[in-house]
Amino acid sequence: MRKIAIALLFASALILGACGNTASKKKDAGTKSDVSLQEQYLTQDLIIKIDSLIAGFQQLGVMPHMKAIDEGTLVLTDREKRVKPTYLMPLARVNELITLNQKCRALAVYAVDREIAQLYEMPLEEYDKVIAQLMVDTDNVSLMEGAEIKVEVNALDVNSWIVTMGKEQLGKEQMHLFFETIAAGIMESLYITSLDIPRYITYFNDQTASEVSYRFLLVVEGIKSLMPYHPELESIRGILEPLNVINAINVKQLEEQLNTLAVVIADGRNKLLD
Repeated sequence: MRKIAIALLFASALILGACGNTASKKKDAGTKSDVSLQEQYLTQDLIIKIDSLIAGFQQLGVMPHMKAIDEGTLVLTDREKRVKPTYLMPLARVNELITLNQKCRALAVYAVDREIAQLYEMPLEEYDKVIAQLMVDTDNVSLMEGAEIKVEVNALDVNSWIVTMGKEQLGKEQMHLFFETIAAGIMESLYITSLDIPRYITYFNDQTASEVSYRFLLVVEGIKSLMPYHPELESIRGILEPLNVINAINVKQLEEQLNTLAVVIADGRNKLLD
């Protein structure tokens, strides 16, 4: 299960767990002559654009402070570990989730939170149970199969995994869930980072700081492109909109923007599972 959480971290903070449902979109045989945009699903031009966005995510990798947590180079003192974080998303919220969109967002949020829980040496069993159940609920086939394979070899082919997830969502005509999950992972990562900027900012350099802006741009562009096909993306679009000002190109600017936007980030994050 640890590798499952790592996989989510790689792809959506980036952090991404492209979630889906195996149920194919049903078409009414009596309306075949009246084909809407939704029934056509994506145009070829948009598919090319989405492929380009996915390629952008592939190139970014994991946020440096999250990578440091996973690799054990970001550690806490025994005294720090005794003060457990109270800001993680309550696991009980999973019982309130109804829509597939909510569950996909939750999958990314809890994957990020699990890393922080591990950093503080908190029990992980409940996180593992919740994440496993969300993978089943969202029928995240690529993640479940990929995690199982990578556990066996103790490695993660992140690039292949991201592409597989994207293809899975496209095939299910649920590409919007791919971007819903990316957005949730980014929001949760930014939220946690904004709560302890002095600790986490030291793991960034100018390149990785600028990549935070690029991640955000990619997910916003993906959501914008899919809005005509999936108007339900309006919810996550509204959550992200106040953060469109994120445009840092170096560490100093990222630190300033995280400080300035801390309240806005917290407000957006708290709406993710509504």
